[in-house]
Amino acid sequence: MNKYLNNKVINSILVVTPNYPFEGESVYPFVKNLCEEFARKGCSVIVLSPQSISSIYLHGKRRRPYIRREPVENNQIIIFQPLYLTAPFKYHNLNNVSLRLCLKFFFWRNRIKPDVCYCHFWSSGFAALPFTRKNNIPLFVASGESNINELFTTSFERRRLKDYVKGVICVSSKNMEESITLRLTSKYKCGVFPNAINSGLFYKRDKERCRKELGLPQDVFIVAFVGWFIERKGPMRVADAINSIENVNSLFIGRGDQNPECKGILFKGSVPHEKIPQYLSAADIFVLPTLHEGCCNAVIEAMACGLPIVSSNLPFNWDVLDETNSIMVDPNNVGEIADAIRMLRDNSDKRSLLGQGALQKAKSLTIDKRATAILDFMEDKINNYNDFVKD
Repeated sequence: MNKYLNNKVINSILVVTPNYPFEGESVYPFVKNLCEEFARKGCSVIVLSPQSISSIYLHGKRRRPYIRREPVENNQIIIFQPLYLTAPFKYHNLNNVSLRLCLKFFFWRNRIKPDVCYCHFWSSGFAALPFTRKNNIPLFVASGESNINELFTTSFERRRLKDYVKGVICVSSKNMEESITLRLTSKYKCGVFPNAINSGLFYKRDKERCRKELGLPQDVFIVAFVGWFIERKGPMRVADAINSIENVNSLFIGRGDQNPECKGILFKGSVPHEKIPQYLSAADIFVLPTLHEGCCNAVIEAMACGLPIVSSNLPFNWDVLDETNSIMVDPNNVGEIADAIRMLRDNSDKRSLLGQGALQKAKSLTIDKRATAILDFMEDKINNYNDFVKD
């Protein structure tokens, strides 16, 4: 029996999130993984993920059903996706009001009262505040934004949220410090819980076999990039670095506005999320010179597949990367990226050492351990929370 059910603390969780995967989509898999793990631990999980009307009718996004149920072993997750109006980004204040009204109508219509409301991210926390405050439901916020820039509200509203939130689940020390600096919370209320992998999906596979199955050559050095093809993630910087090196091949997995081009591309495009571990296991190293993150899931997934990491020497990586599993570089310096790739290409002992370090670190970053730690954290904050905590 689940200890949380035994203790009568957290039997049911409402997760409010701006997105949730639908029929094989790879968006927000980290939210789905966490919800499924909560359900495996015996919690009743309801997901509220409003969908934008303009995204559907103006941008062709597939419309999801209002309600669906997804089985998880002997439990299930109930997902609600009501429609709400959105405007262009410059009218963000209107979007915040619209989201809050959407949530208000949803709660009135469904009359639910969970033990805990868990919000991805701060914007969802603002939207859920009136409902949770009115019904005395403990409110937790998961701070995982690459940049916390969604704070389009009054100082009064920020103070109300800061006072009411019981705890903040930060994906990195960088996110915690940013949340505190923006006066959204206090250190007492924060815990750092780096993102985690589904170890049943992301694990090291036989490289030779994966290359054979994917039709990739056996005797070449392969760099893997996984992420959105956008400036922040850096696919063009990876391509430029590879173009300056001989005897390097690459896999660019993702999609977006940019189109990385370089010599030696063996694959470029998006693949189903469940296929990504096979591509990672076929590679020799993973390179992601990202500029901003909360805590990058792609990096942790690559580590779980045993790949040495070349990524940014910025604070959002410091909770998961160090000299035992990675080479950290200036993400804007193509020369540094190229030097790191070249060094790992030419030094198999270094590749092996960093790969083993990556596997070792990934063992501590499983979704099972993360879900347990988050439940323990929320239980502790509910049991020991004072009505007002001074900074």
